[in-house]
Amino acid sequence: MKTLSRVILSAILLALTGVLILTATRAPALVFSFYPDLSRRMIAVLTAATSPFPFALWEILALLAILWAVYTLVRGFARHHSLLRWLSGVLLAFSAALLLFVSVWGLGHFGPDVGDQMGLNVRKYTEDELLSAALYYTEQANDYAPQVGRDGDGVVTFSTFRVLAAQAGQGYEKLAGQYPCFAGPGAAVKRLAAWKLYSYFGVTGIFMPLTGESGVNPDTFEASLPFTMCHELAHRLAFPAEDDANFCAYLACMSNPSPEFRYSGAYSAFLYCYNALYDAAPSKAALVWDMASPQLRADCHAASVHYEPYEGAVQDAAQAVNDAYLKAFQEEEGVKSYGAVADYLIAWYLKTVF
Repeated sequence: MKTLSRVILSAILLALTGVLILTATRAPALVFSFYPDLSRRMIAVLTAATSPFPFALWEILALLAILWAVYTLVRGFARHHSLLRWLSGVLLAFSAALLLFVSVWGLGHFGPDVGDQMGLNVRKYTEDELLSAALYYTEQANDYAPQVGRDGDGVVTFSTFRVLAAQAGQGYEKLAGQYPCFAGPGAAVKRLAAWKLYSYFGVTGIFMPLTGESGVNPDTFEASLPFTMCHELAHRLAFPAEDDANFCAYLACMSNPSPEFRYSGAYSAFLYCYNALYDAAPSKAALVWDMASPQLRADCHAASVHYEPYEGAVQDAAQAVNDAYLKAFQEEEGVKSYGAVADYLIAWYLKTVF
């Protein structure tokens, strides 16, 4: 295919992507009357096709794509082809992948959030409401902390990755009976192979819509691992927003029969609410920390020690890329949207406790 033809086709694909996004933003009532269910169905087909592979197939495909790009670049120079011709091929591949990404899953970024689908009243909260919720989740984490395994230093120890991955979908199966939006494919979470690289990037999990695979970094700190698995499964259920996926993960963990998942959910809810309260009122956050049990504090300290070696310029650059991606898809807070789950947690606390 000639360079100009590739550029023209790329422009057409990008224009189609733009039309999809524009339609979703201008006529959300129409688009999202059918798109979430359609997205879940498409992802279910992809998941069924890739679930027989015990590894994340997309990692292999991504590596092959990179090698192919390098090979064609070198071959092009050897045959005295122009760089523009190679770039046009890269542009075409990117344009096609972007259209598929948006069509299958990405359009969900512009749709109703999980709060709307569950009838939650999410609003701005007072410091006292945040404090009350933070104390509730602290007590919840304190209750589950003694029910899980611990090492000699009192730090949490869970079952193997394989065992947890097989159990991760059980919470969603239970939730689906009450909320249809949680119904979806039940394939297990997959272990990411290039985990060391992801750790330096600050990545604990990745959902790949084009293969329907939910992958998790096995180097994720133990207490957060079940929660992270449920987070990536939430993406597979067509919840693209990070705060939505975090809230879904909490609900799934607390609906799971395993104490390991329940502690992970409560531990994560405690962290998100505590951090939100600390940003708003440090003195009130100190009250919450004083309520944390020695076991909960030991896990928080161990998590800091675990992630400290990976902090640095590489992680900052990776987070900047993720921030740009999230903002491009209308998550205005970027990477801070992960912590925005505190609003959902407060709303859930006010709805279920009062």
